[in-house]
Amino acid sequence: MGDLTSDFYEFGRFRLKANERVLLRGDDFVPLTPKAFDILLALLENDGRIVRKDDLMKRVWPDTFVEEGNLTQNVSLLRKALGESASGPQFIETVPRRGYRFVAPVSRRNGNGDQALELISSPQLEVVASPPPLIQPPLIQAKLNGRPAISEHGLWSFLSRRVLAVALTLAAVLAAIIGITYLSGRDKAGASTAAIQSIAVLPFVDDSPNADSEYLDDEIAESLVNSLTKLPKLRVVPRSVMMTYKGRNVDPRQVGQELNVRAVVTGRVRRHGDTISIQADLIDLDNVSQIWGQHYDRRLPDILLVQEEISRDIFENLRMRLNVEEQKQLEAYRLYLKGRNSWNKRTPEALLQGIEYFQQAINTDSNYAAAYAGLADCYNMQVIYGVKQPKDGFPKAKEAAIKALEIDDTLAEAHSSLAFIKFRWDRDRVEAEREFRLAIQHKPTYAPAHQWYSSYLASLERFDEAIAEAQRTSQLEPLSFTASSHLGWILYLSGRNDEAIAQCTKILSLDPNSFPARRYLGLAYQQKGMYPQAIAEFEKGVKLSGSPLMLALLGHAYAASGKPGEARRVLSELADLAALQGTENKRYVSPYTIAAIYTGLGEKDQAFKWLERAYEERDVWLMNLKVDPVFARLRSDKRFQDLLTRAGLRP
Repeated sequence: MGDLTSDFYEFGRFRLKANERVLLRGDDFVPLTPKAFDILLALLENDGRIVRKDDLMKRVWPDTFVEEGNLTQNVSLLRKALGESASGPQFIETVPRRGYRFVAPVSRRNGNGDQALELISSPQLEVVASPPPLIQPPLIQAKLNGRPAISEHGLWSFLSRRVLAVALTLAAVLAAIIGITYLSGRDKAGASTAAIQSIAVLPFVDDSPNADSEYLDDEIAESLVNSLTKLPKLRVVPRSVMMTYKGRNVDPRQVGQELNVRAVVTGRVRRHGDTISIQADLIDLDNVSQIWGQHYDRRLPDILLVQEEISRDIFENLRMRLNVEEQKQLEAYRLYLKGRNSWNKRTPEALLQGIEYFQQAINTDSNYAAAYAGLADCYNMQVIYGVKQPKDGFPKAKEAAIKALEIDDTLAEAHSSLAFIKFRWDRDRVEAEREFRLAIQHKPTYAPAHQWYSSYLASLERFDEAIAEAQRTSQLEPLSFTASSHLGWILYLSGRNDEAIAQCTKILSLDPNSFPARRYLGLAYQQKGMYPQAIAEFEKGVKLSGSPLMLALLGHAYAASGKPGEARRVLSELADLAALQGTENKRYVSPYTIAAIYTGLGEKDQAFKWLERAYEERDVWLMNLKVDPVFARLRSDKRFQDLLTRAGLRP
């Protein structure tokens, strides 16, 4: 297409300036993400021709693998920004199974006429493209007709008329410019259309029949505030201030006056089992009008994506101008949130997707420290859930965490990631606790820091502290099934099995697919001698996760309940899985979990053989050995105490 850096395109009321990477509707800036802008520019360049989906994806994401859903989502955002509707103007046509094309009339202009064209296309001003030339046409025409040029008197008369015409034209232009200046930021009714730069999020109203779900309202509103604060140039009223309006029937205009904000967000939440319905509205207090409203239905595990979607939709209606750097930072943040949402699910597929999102965020902004911390967390969890061996996962996690701290040494997420590695991989209790405390010091509200610190405390028999930290985790993330399940795990390790059962049962009533809750519930049942219930939970957990860890727990339950044949069958299956290592279907089989099955079978020598292997491979689960009830029958053996000492778990 050649060099387009000085070109711009006009269609409908819109003008796209390629060199400045901006889209205008009249005089108003239309906010677009960098990807949506790239898609629009590609469609305009092809002017009515079909652009294949593959070609669009290669152009917009040249060095990154993305799913087609990313393209679809950005086209949807683009249509929304252009104001497409069933009864309104249509700009982009979807060609089934092929791609997209721009169907509205488009005129491409050269940058040389940019200023004049902006005046001509202004919705407040209608002028001729350019005034008639002053002298050349009459002189040229006279020469072409073979007559002498205009006489001196005629020339002055001609010039006088032309000067008067030009003066009148310039006066009209000046008047129009003054009018534009006066009306800037106002629509035809005189209402403000300027960018909104201050906002408050009112406490969401709960419409659920169950009053216990009220915490959903606070969590969603708080998450939305946190997300909106990432938007450049936007002043967001702190959540602590907004809580004074909770439970009050207030007039949004009163809120605007009291807090000196231009807009407020209101919302209503209703919960149906593990699904939440949210209605969010953005109200312009200057115009006393609704700018935008949207209804969302999502499952609770995707709550992070809900607040990201709401904040994105709100931002696109704030009419704020972002420079290229600010757009890049905002895009990186959105990718980061998607990465965290995937990481929260803990499945092998979701962890891999999380890594992809975090890497995309880093590709967008190479100095985004939080994205490196997210990478570290995904690598850590890949080891936990048997996707990678410790030697393959932990070094990558450590490298990413250290990189994050090089960029920002106050980042709680990175300190938490490093603390996890220091304990589980380096076996350095002192440094691990130091990093945990730094994380909590820098960000007391960061739930994973409390979660992993509680595991550390429990492994050293500091149970009261561990339970307090686990409870704090659940309080900070009441919508997170991972955080709630973790409390069940700590209660189980502390010997409080009835409480662990109650905690996990509550979670599974909301999300039957939470395999961590299945795991901890099965373990608690097992310790109470309720083997049929334990086996049932582990069997469900295996189906949900496909995790070798869950399969090994099932094998131990078989062994402990007097079913050695079934236990040995599980040992055989785990051996087959271990043999797949090095293939694309590889899963890491923890030696620690093999030792647990042999312990259940009463074969101590085999159990210690596999525990030694776990020590050599720096198996992540070995650091639970001191308190793990599964190995209670081995604790009197000298080999057990020696292993604790070498692993740094004694004294």
